Amino acid sequence: MDTGTLIPLPALRRSAEAAPGDDSIFLRGLRVDALIGVYEHERHAPQPLLVDLELGLVHSRCCHSDALEDAVDYGEVVATVRRLALLNRRVLLEAFAQDVADALLADFAIGSVAVSVSKPAIFDAADSVGVSIRRRRPAGR
Repeated sequence: MDTGTLIPLPALRRSAEAAPGDDSIFLRGLRVDALIGVYEHERHAPQPLLVDLELGLVHSRCCHSDALEDAVDYGEVVATVRRLALLNRRVLLEAFAQDVADALLADFAIGSVAVSVSKPAIFDAADSVGVSIRRRRPAGR
C-alpha cells in the first residue's frame, strides 16, 4: 500500500458529492391509532397500528451540507402519517399503506418508499399481522 500519495480533503468531498448513492431514511415502530378493519367491532374504536417506513432519497445533499433544508424532515413525515391515521376511513391495511405511500411520494423529495403497517395482538398465535408495500415515483416526476 502506497501511503506516500495523499488525496487532499476537498477532492474527497467533491468526489463524494458527485457519486450517486442509494441512501434512505428509515423510521421503525411508529405507533398510530386508526379506525380500520373489516369487522364491525373494529370500526367502533381506534386500534393501534405500527408503521415502518423506508424512504429512498432522490439526492444526498444533506450528507455534505449538514443543512436541514437539504434533508427530508422526519418530524413532517411523522406528522403526515399521524394525520392519515387520524382521518383514515379505509377498511384494509393495504389501502391505508397505499395512502401513506402516495402522500409521502407527493409531499417529500423521495424517489421511493416502503411502507409496512401491522396490527399488534390481533391473533393469540401471532405477535402481529400486517402488510408491506414498496412504491417508486413515476419516471419524469
